Amino acid sequence: MAKPEKKSSKRWRKKPDKQATYIKEKVDRNIDEESLLDPEQGIVISRFGQQVDIADENFETIRCFLRKSNEVPVVGDRAWFRRQKELPTGVLVELEPRRSLLKRPTPHHGVKPVAANIDLIALLLAPEPAFSEVLLDRYLVAAQSSELPVWIIMNKWDTVDNEEKESIKKRLQLYQDLGYPIYYISANTGEGVEQLVRNLTGKQLLLAGQSGVGKSTLIGYLFPNMEIATGEVSGTSGLGTHTTTASRLYRLDAATYLVDSPGVREFGLWHLEDHDIKQGFIEISTIGEQCKFRDCKHLNEPGCAVLAAAKDGAIAASRLKNYQHLIQHFDQPYI
Repeated sequence: MAKPEKKSSKRWRKKPDKQATYIKEKVDRNIDEESLLDPEQGIVISRFGQQVDIADENFETIRCFLRKSNEVPVVGDRAWFRRQKELPTGVLVELEPRRSLLKRPTPHHGVKPVAANIDLIALLLAPEPAFSEVLLDRYLVAAQSSELPVWIIMNKWDTVDNEEKESIKKRLQLYQDLGYPIYYISANTGEGVEQLVRNLTGKQLLLAGQSGVGKSTLIGYLFPNMEIATGEVSGTSGLGTHTTTASRLYRLDAATYLVDSPGVREFGLWHLEDHDIKQGFIEISTIGEQCKFRDCKHLNEPGCAVLAAAKDGAIAASRLKNYQHLIQHFDQPYI
């Protein structure tokens, strides 16, 4: 059966924003070059339209305008900026080369950059809203496509009894055996958080996960002097309510940074190819090299080493099922 035609990139092509262009030109015209001080290095901690907040070496925030020629910055970018003399503002001059760039597709704006210079994704789960292996595998595929490692963090550990804890640990043991670090924490009580932070020292991470799993609560625990909006889990849908509206970077210490991005209930994968989906299931990708056909999709092809391994118990049935679902439906939003 022929592969369904990929969605045309024209669907995602955004019309030129005349107002944004005007604003950038206006900013350029209004900048007095003689009022700018010497260039400084900083890090982009948030973006608001045609302006960004940049933290200097002391992590003090300066609101900076973008020049017409600037590459579009994202949270986590290292940048050079110049302050405006006697003003609380500045101008972004140049972005430094990125060592990584995490992207995700959006329904109306194509593939959107989320954060730069990320070392790993800290994927937050919780007993409520109930996590699913399908959603977990989506995140792992998305992270693998960006060549980023994932740490799995089960939050709200104080809300479940011992029987449920054992059940959750049994479900996650499969992922631990595959090499994904697993942490069990409570952002409410602080259980396990300090150990997690010690292991994160020196890294720049993105905190991801469904709405309602406690991202804002965890950030509130780590930064008690900041006002962080937190959302509850809907009693009718069982899903979390969104609280974060813009990506933001926080500093844990001089070398450790945490990026919080707007909550998503699922990671769309429709911008990826078959190969990317396969690579996201690391055990299937490895065993798949032994298949009779190089383009084997591990569905029902003859000589498929993956199907044989699953039959022998070398690949978990749940992982194969999730893989087969994604390989057939990944080009459809949020299925």
